[in-house]
Amino acid sequence: MKKLLLFTILILVATASAAYVLTLFDNIVHGTLYNYGLQFSYDWANPYWTLLRTVQVLIGMTAALTVINLIYVYRKYIYTKSQVSLKRDVKKVMSPSIREPEPARDTQRVGVLVKCTHCNRVFSQPLRMLDFHSDRPRIINICPFCNEVIPPILRHEEAEREGKKTALKGKKNDQVRESREILQRQGAEAAEESVAASA
Repeated sequence: MKKLLLFTILILVATASAAYVLTLFDNIVHGTLYNYGLQFSYDWANPYWTLLRTVQVLIGMTAALTVINLIYVYRKYIYTKSQVSLKRDVKKVMSPSIREPEPARDTQRVGVLVKCTHCNRVFSQPLRMLDFHSDRPRIINICPFCNEVIPPILRHEEAEREGKKTALKGKKNDQVRESREILQRQGAEAAEESVAASA
């Protein structure tokens, strides 16, 4: 992408050079040629001025579009890549005690970008397709470049939520088990008391 940026800068320099040469040409026509006997007349001056202004407008439009393209290329490719590499460097520098634990997964997620482990390309969103190979159809993620199946990506928050749910289920199961044991003990004690009373 740096080559594209360099090419855009070269176009901008060529456009500025063309505008400068056009002003030199106008100075020759309206300055130097009068010393060699050029007679001013609106018959030749009006078409000359029309063509000169048209070329100046076209050069100005080319320069404006090149500047817009330069800004777009910089923000789209160079600035975003530097931000992604900066985030990666920050993650490397962070100490293990501060770093958040990441769930184990095959697909890497960088910010809002996904990196395929098969072709190592980065993209913002995988293709989603229906898989009919199993009994029930399910949605799978596909890499848009190599068409390989991407394993589902678990975010850290979702993994924490799932861990809390299983912990809550475990607590509920423990409470139910304890209440059953208490009821069984009470039933056994009542049965013993009834047997003792009848004897």
